[in-house]
Amino acid sequence: MKGFLQRVFTKRRETPITYDEAKDMAASPDANVRGVLAQRHDTKPEILYYLASDADSQVRRHIAANHATPVQADVLLTDDKDDSVRGSLAEKIANLSAGLTPNETDKLRRMTYEALDKLARDQAVHVRQVISETLKDIANAPQPIIQQLARDTESVVCGPVLQYSPVLTETDLLEIIEGSSGRGSLSFISRRRNVGEKLADAIAASSDKDAISHLLGNKSAQIREETLDQLIDRAPDYPEWHKPLVERPQLPPTAAGKLARFVAENLIGVLERRKDLKKEQLDAVREVVNRRISSGEFDKREDAPVETRKAKQKQAEQKAAAKSGGAEAAATSEEEESSYEKALALHSKGKLTDKEVAKALAANDVKFARAALAVLAGIPPEAVTKVLNTHSAKGVVSLAWKAGLPAELAVKIQVKLGHVPPGQTLNPRGNDYPLSEEDMKWQLEFFTGMATVGLR
Repeated sequence: MKGFLQRVFTKRRETPITYDEAKDMAASPDANVRGVLAQRHDTKPEILYYLASDADSQVRRHIAANHATPVQADVLLTDDKDDSVRGSLAEKIANLSAGLTPNETDKLRRMTYEALDKLARDQAVHVRQVISETLKDIANAPQPIIQQLARDTESVVCGPVLQYSPVLTETDLLEIIEGSSGRGSLSFISRRRNVGEKLADAIAASSDKDAISHLLGNKSAQIREETLDQLIDRAPDYPEWHKPLVERPQLPPTAAGKLARFVAENLIGVLERRKDLKKEQLDAVREVVNRRISSGEFDKREDAPVETRKAKQKQAEQKAAAKSGGAEAAATSEEEESSYEKALALHSKGKLTDKEVAKALAANDVKFARAALAVLAGIPPEAVTKVLNTHSAKGVVSLAWKAGLPAELAVKIQVKLGHVPPGQTLNPRGNDYPLSEEDMKWQLEFFTGMATVGLR
């Protein structure tokens, strides 16, 4: 038996074994031995099915991820009590789901579809999120599943398919906009590639200022001149629209002159440097700018020192916090700002290292550890909070990667700051991160986008 196990545990994991040897491994009291068997692609279906009910969740996780596992065992695992088992199963089945429909006549294909449909409605957000991220850019993903995910109440689930899925039609998206429940749906849709005029009109007609900001910043969005003119008329009340407006690829004939009346001084220069404006349009811009200069408007900027402005801002924030949540909320805000300033100061001296982050984690100094991640990653604290509050292993790992921290430390960050259950953490591959760079960039783009639209 000892020689046999040595063969099984060698790097050549698929060294052939006999049926009797496989049965012995399945009956082994050692979960590691059963786990090795659960990962093999030549294990007989009936043994894999047997292991789907193993007492050890790690063994069941291997069964869930094994492509050789029979569909009957997959269906059994959809009810597994461990979220991470169902998460592994969700990723595998989602990758196998291309071309499936609700009307499958083949029994095995129908069972696969039903398992996927069940997981898409799973009570655990993480399981639904895995399916959404896996299916987001698959052109022939099952349409009813995509429809279900697109209408999910959790932004981390609906977001990926709303922003990327080619399965969703313009009609689908218009219906979702009409029934939007304020969970950021419009913002995800407004960032889609090649948003059409009807969608752009629907988003522009909404009261979702953040979605409109993303729409204006989406250079592939097709916005009618009339719609753009209407948004420019509303723009004086929304400073966050100004920059994307002056940088739009095409502006209506009168737009530049209108924008020059209210955008900040630094954006005036962007307007004047545009190559697509005709001479009369540039003249109109300069005329408005000269008028604003003559009125002394640009000389009325806040000249107080940075420290004074920050002190005033802090005082205003504390007053607002006291109104909404009392002095305790104000104190918390002050502590977080102090941690962020401490992290900035250390970073400016080159002393904000992975050792400092590890030390903060060990001391349970959560506020400083979060602030350090924000500073090192160059990401707003709100985005860091959004990542950590979703308890997404992929999101937290991507954040640690962006911060330039060792892959090993990312595991502690997942548990300590992201509150990811130990059994669901993503562990490094040697010294490398467990996700591809492209995947981590997407995760960060997704979460920073969520923070930008102010999701709660």
